Amino acid sequence: MAVAKKEKPNVKKKISEKGKQQKTKAAPAAPPPIVKQRTVVTPWRDTLEFQTTYDWLFGKTSTPANRHQALSKIRIWSLRRGNLCPAAVMATSVLVQAQLEDQEGNAKTQNTYASAFTRFYNFMSSIIQGHNMTSMYETARELGLQSFIVDLRHLCAHGQELPPVEVLRNTSEHCLEWLRTYYWLPHKENMSNLDAGKLKRKDKLKFEKAVSNLLEIYDLTLECHFKGAEKLKAISKLKSSAEFNKIRVYSSSKKAKSSKEILDAVVNDLSALVKKESSSMKDLLDIYTGCLLKMEYFLRVGLQVDDNEDTLIAATQGLFRLLAMQGYIEKVFVALVQLTENENEAELRRLGASYWASKMVKTFGMLFRMKRMYKEELDLNDKLKAVDFSSLNTDKLSKTMRSLLVHSNVDPSFTLIFGDNPKKSRSLVFEREFIMQRVGPFSKYSAPILKGLLPLADPPFSKSQVADLSKLCDIRLHEFEQLEPMEEDGSSQESYNLEYLEKLLAKAAQSKGNTLTNAVSSDLGIWKVEKDYDWSKCALGVLPWAN
Repeated sequence: MAVAKKEKPNVKKKISEKGKQQKTKAAPAAPPPIVKQRTVVTPWRDTLEFQTTYDWLFGKTSTPANRHQALSKIRIWSLRRGNLCPAAVMATSVLVQAQLEDQEGNAKTQNTYASAFTRFYNFMSSIIQGHNMTSMYETARELGLQSFIVDLRHLCAHGQELPPVEVLRNTSEHCLEWLRTYYWLPHKENMSNLDAGKLKRKDKLKFEKAVSNLLEIYDLTLECHFKGAEKLKAISKLKSSAEFNKIRVYSSSKKAKSSKEILDAVVNDLSALVKKESSSMKDLLDIYTGCLLKMEYFLRVGLQVDDNEDTLIAATQGLFRLLAMQGYIEKVFVALVQLTENENEAELRRLGASYWASKMVKTFGMLFRMKRMYKEELDLNDKLKAVDFSSLNTDKLSKTMRSLLVHSNVDPSFTLIFGDNPKKSRSLVFEREFIMQRVGPFSKYSAPILKGLLPLADPPFSKSQVADLSKLCDIRLHEFEQLEPMEEDGSSQESYNLEYLEKLLAKAAQSKGNTLTNAVSSDLGIWKVEKDYDWSKCALGVLPWAN
């Protein structure tokens, strides 16, 4: 709504000139304008590469060889970005190329300069003409070029006679200096490197923040629930004012009256959030898993369960069922296993990850046995009703499913109960390669996980092989607990019948030693590679040993 200003009566006031001068002096200076930095994908790898090319082109000690190097680097840049390579860079290259050919005594110097000068103006005018159609003189004025550049370009492109060579030489020198001050120097002084790992899209940042906030509420509420604080009054005595306020605001918005209801509300909100973003975000699963592993209390609560483990399992059941429904359960399991194997992680986090991964392995084993029993029953009675193993993610189980659960040899009070993804039912078995990869980083944190995975191998181990592998895990675990490793002798190998196991471990160790990351040298006929480099981390046109 527009509001008209009420005009004040025109009253003349006598103000001395001295007063006016004092008022003018007292006026504060305007603050300098804030320059907003832009994030741009450049064809050069970093600022060092750009500065080196600048020195080759415009440095006081630059030589023709340096300028040839600069042209080679610019050609690499044009390959990296194609049509998106900056026009000023391409304009610089054509002028420098003409100057080098002139120095080398090219017989067609006049034509070379004329062609280079025409291409220079075309490159630079494309910056403006991409936005609006203007005359060449207007374009030159907007770029900061003098009008005679346009006249000279007309003579080079359409004139019956080309301008004299000396004029073209001087104009090329003038244009190169203009390019240096217009483009190269400002970029050299103001450009800075960007850590690509920290660069995220806004939608990813928004999703990560939303998931982190929900899981923070879940983590805080789980601690309160596990410690018996169900109502807000009890929670206020257990948590700090800031943490309690977060729980209070969330519970009020969801009309949740107990900590268990808050946990269920968070799970429902996570489900809705993932459904909304799953089709448009490629890194959703990695972000989701990363946020899960940042929950502090959730990871370490398994180390203090004592006699209340049934309370913990009942409280976290909904979260694991949600992961199973979303099809993320395997990814989360692998992330927990890798956390136990990471020597840089804190001990409490590794122990906590080991607890939850071991719990999940028991559930995988339960599902494996249930499906095997169902298949055996189905072979005997083809009229048996179909069973949906994704129903384990709900509280409504069929009679057959309840029977299979009872005979799965687990205690539901201390076992996470979750089933298949409704959209993708599959047998929860693990390839031998995945299991043998756990041998290398074996530790007291990953030992129970490795032992639990042995019966789930595909192709399966025999019973004797599982027994031998389990005994080896116990032996290695005992070695970790000793101050010095146990001495190997032939008697222990014979008593445990580990002949097959030794071959398996030797093969795993050999394959590990032959990986690209560990290779030192390799003979390939007449070729010999002294060292293996990670070429995937090298920019186009940059040799790995030049990093």
